[in-house]
Amino acid sequence: MKLTKRYIFLIISFLAFIATSTAQSPASYAKGVILPDSYEGEFWKPAAAFELPKRVNDNVPDMIDFAKRFMGTRYRSGGKGPKGFDCSGFTSYVYKNFGFTLGASSRHQYKQGESVSYKDLRPGDLVFFGGRRGGKTVGHVGMVVSVDKERNAMKFIHSANSSGITITSYPDGGYYSRRYIGARRILD
Repeated sequence: MKLTKRYIFLIISFLAFIATSTAQSPASYAKGVILPDSYEGEFWKPAAAFELPKRVNDNVPDMIDFAKRFMGTRYRSGGKGPKGFDCSGFTSYVYKNFGFTLGASSRHQYKQGESVSYKDLRPGDLVFFGGRRGGKTVGHVGMVVSVDKERNAMKFIHSANSSGITITSYPDGGYYSRRYIGARRILD
């Protein structure tokens, strides 16, 4: 009989815990913390706050900081690692370090995510350009690091054949301005 009462007590305690921990205020969600709205008793107190998973685009500042660590790293054709990168190897490497898998080439990456218009660009988006031969075939990729809506401009980080990992302003009035193809959003 004592054993049955103990089980009933545990079940009721568990149900009470579940009931109080699932009632959330919008403020709790906004902070990313799961706590009851109010509790005035001594029976239950949270041992620690539980965080909701980070939203994907909360990673963008960290991704940009991570990418900037490689500034000056040399360009290497087919390079996918920290000693040398080609353009798609660089974007793949950065995204991979935040749990996202991108295709091996800029052409493959151009097929991923959602298309984004130039006026709707935001940091973390991938921007694509034609190759050195020109035309509308994707041949280069970079990641947006900042957007200036007033000037209709942005800056992107990429692995350039001539200078390695660098940040370039767009429009640049030249090479990249003539070759812009489009943008894709991988992060929501």
